Amino acid sequence: MPTFGRLLAFLAVLIEVYAYTWPSNIDYLEGLIYQQSGYRRFGVIDGVSPCSFSSGGAGRQAAAEWVRSAFHDMITHNTTDGTGGMDASIMFEMDRPENPGAAFNGTMNFMINFYNIQVSMADLFALAVYHAVGSCGGPRIAMRGGRIDATSAGPPGVPEPTDDLDTIVTQFASAGFSISEMIRMVACGHSRSLFLSSYLKFNYRSALGGVHGVDFPNITGNDSSTNFVHFDSTFDSFDTMVVTGYLDDTTQNPLVVGPATSNSDLLVFSADGNATMQSLSDNESFTTTCKDILERMIEVVPPSVTLSDPIEPIPIKPVAIQMTFDSSGALTFTGEIRVLTSDRDDTNLTVRLHYADHDGNIPSDNTISTVVVSISGYGFGVNFNFYAFSAAVSNGISSFNVSITSSSGAEEVYDNGGEGFPIQDNIFFLSSHSCLVQEVDENGNWNLTAVAAVRNDVSLANPSLDVVVKTQRIGIPVPLLTVESSPMEIWNAGAYDGFTLYTGSFSLPIYSWSTTFDVTVGEYSDSFKSSGGLTVIVISSTISP
Repeated sequence: MPTFGRLLAFLAVLIEVYAYTWPSNIDYLEGLIYQQSGYRRFGVIDGVSPCSFSSGGAGRQAAAEWVRSAFHDMITHNTTDGTGGMDASIMFEMDRPENPGAAFNGTMNFMINFYNIQVSMADLFALAVYHAVGSCGGPRIAMRGGRIDATSAGPPGVPEPTDDLDTIVTQFASAGFSISEMIRMVACGHSRSLFLSSYLKFNYRSALGGVHGVDFPNITGNDSSTNFVHFDSTFDSFDTMVVTGYLDDTTQNPLVVGPATSNSDLLVFSADGNATMQSLSDNESFTTTCKDILERMIEVVPPSVTLSDPIEPIPIKPVAIQMTFDSSGALTFTGEIRVLTSDRDDTNLTVRLHYADHDGNIPSDNTISTVVVSISGYGFGVNFNFYAFSAAVSNGISSFNVSITSSSGAEEVYDNGGEGFPIQDNIFFLSSHSCLVQEVDENGNWNLTAVAAVRNDVSLANPSLDVVVKTQRIGIPVPLLTVESSPMEIWNAGAYDGFTLYTGSFSLPIYSWSTTFDVTVGEYSDSFKSSGGLTVIVISSTISP
């Protein structure tokens, strides 16, 4: 019998194997990074776009707050004992005097919208820096995944505003940064109006773009709630103004020209006789340096954590892939193929899938056509087109390759590292048969009812509904995520040829109405399904007083 690869040999070009293979544990994070606007947008960029966007009141700057949060989480790292770093421990540390202000709650409350079983809050803190820098016109910094959230508070260590230079230098050194790196980090942050106005303890309300008078009238000379002194006149753009203004003595940076007890920028900038500041005065050096130091900052992690390679936009990525049944009861394969188009001169493409059936055999017609979605997707410097498909696959599907044909007739095959894009069709979730039942009772719980189809001819039994439950924690904005399983029972054995339908239910606490879940049987699972898109059935009841 011919192999899947041989039957595809007629295609002109076979794309070389690249490191990424689908599915991967960075798939969701990659979408958060690059799918910023347009079709299938995640919307992370909304919280910091434009750069001057205020997240809640005069003087606030969301981009600044996001990076401040990441910095405070990172700077308590201790290279000697391996504690601290980018581990989201700050969610347990907001009662400390070194972590005042609304920035941390604001950042976490926004990022909770994207927090789930596939991405840690620590990775989301790093992602916040990526988006904040990009929204302010800065360089595209590298993003890696794999950070692990702390389960308790870490050691203290954010420098205090009254600390002398030796104390500040010691804390940066403990976190692994030299004096020159300390200066670069502060200068890059303040020059973009982004973050390190609170590399000391200062609560600037806008957090990172300047000093708020209501909190520090001794610095600004005015305690008005609307008084906010920026570090430079171009506070919402990425430039060298803070550096050049400092060097030519025209700066109005309050942490340079302010009271001697709070001129922390002056102490830091001059720590090596201005050598580092001089090296940052031209735009090219400044941009390159800031890119490098910000990447260093978000890659400070405990030694037990291994970060992924830098996450680049994936050339070919299946999205919303699903086995289901059509209206006639035929087994159907649906989804979309996301194609990176920003690196292509020709975007008039024909995209097809070529599949092997459930048993690994090649049907006589194994080609599935796609239709381009009219709306494209966008990110910092990247564009995507999406190609939708829906096709009957009578004996299921085990894997597929993707071929792309340009308008000139040149063809490419993407084979996912030589193995094809894998699909399992032994159990799959049926959203059309599932729902959320709102039970208006004293607990406010909703009931998740999920239906899954299980293949009859593989002797599979006892499927389960595995739900991610979010539990609120007192004084901590980030919920605890746990997976709880509920058995599924036979619901209908004759609805679809070759499959038995099972149903499972789970009582969702109020905080978990929007969550994810898997349907699992044996070694097979249809994973990361969302309760958010299910039909909601409202049942009203009268509760006795």
